Amino acid sequence: MIRIEALPAREGDCLWVEWDHAGCTRRMLIDGGPAGRGDTLPEGLDARFKRQPADECAFDLVVCTHLDADHIGGLIPLFRDPPEGFTAHDVWFNGDRQLLGDVLSYAQADSLSRLLRDRPWNRHFEGRAAAVPPSGELPRADLPGLRLTLLSPLWQTLQRLSRMWTREVERMERQRHAPEQTMAPDVLGGSDTGVPWEKLTAHPYTSDPSVPNRSSIAFLAEHEDGSRVLFGADAHAETLQAGLRRLDGTPWGRPYPVDLCKVPHHGSSHNLSPQLLAQLDCQHWLFSTNGDRFGHPDRRAVARIAARYERPVLWFNYLSPSTSEYAHAELAAERGFTAEHPSGDRPGADLTVSHGLVTRTPITPGRAQ
Repeated sequence: MIRIEALPAREGDCLWVEWDHAGCTRRMLIDGGPAGRGDTLPEGLDARFKRQPADECAFDLVVCTHLDADHIGGLIPLFRDPPEGFTAHDVWFNGDRQLLGDVLSYAQADSLSRLLRDRPWNRHFEGRAAAVPPSGELPRADLPGLRLTLLSPLWQTLQRLSRMWTREVERMERQRHAPEQTMAPDVLGGSDTGVPWEKLTAHPYTSDPSVPNRSSIAFLAEHEDGSRVLFGADAHAETLQAGLRRLDGTPWGRPYPVDLCKVPHHGSSHNLSPQLLAQLDCQHWLFSTNGDRFGHPDRRAVARIAARYERPVLWFNYLSPSTSEYAHAELAAERGFTAEHPSGDRPGADLTVSHGLVTRTPITPGRAQ
């Protein structure tokens, strides 16, 4: 069993992941969403820790997928002033040590790098970068009861990011302090508001040019019961597609089966290509965003999923202006999918993947929600 909580993280990702092994619950945290006011722990993550017993706050792994503010921001206060009982056996983050040696720049990426200096850091990679080599086997990490297979980033992408490090962290710092927007177009400017649904899939695909997104740590998680979850971060479609082709046991020309996919880049159409969808056999798709800053998910991305698969299930962690279109059951059925939203006053998505089945995690007596 793998349980995934897509905590409310506004436009960002903050995934609290648990799985069972030998009668015990293991944990992993993937990203922290944007920081809260005054660079404090974000509200969703703070609330989650407050309802977690202090003696159950040990994590096998914390992953900071990349340096964008809506992923890294909440992890800085987590490591700077950790909640009672919080420990992390390993942290995956490609920071200045992996990209620049010991040369510091500044901003959030450097803040997290400094906080991790005396902690386990990329332990599974012997302190080196979490990166996919040009050839050979994909890097793997075996946690108790869970195997992780790295699909992104490519080593050459990190080399490119290292040459752009200072410029990119400056850009992200400016974005972090920029006034928030409401329902802006997709980050690359291609708004599809008002386009008839049947015409969305005809829109040509263009790839995400962002180097930080291309540097995202994305991986496949496989539980010992056979359940598979693809955590797509903000990775590029082309990188994920190439990684899936290299997985052991993938029949040539056959899509790779996974039970749930955390949609790359919050549902941007520039990170979900028709070719990537053709490489995946997946019925359940998790969207982590409220759409405030960039209007994600992009309608083109949702339409591509609906066109590719038979009755896919779309899971959203917000009922917001950018996701409410999919909340109408009759319209969703007409378009060929099922959509699951949280209640409007209680954002977040809590899913369980068990023996290949994906369901909403039931509320059990005595478990705080």
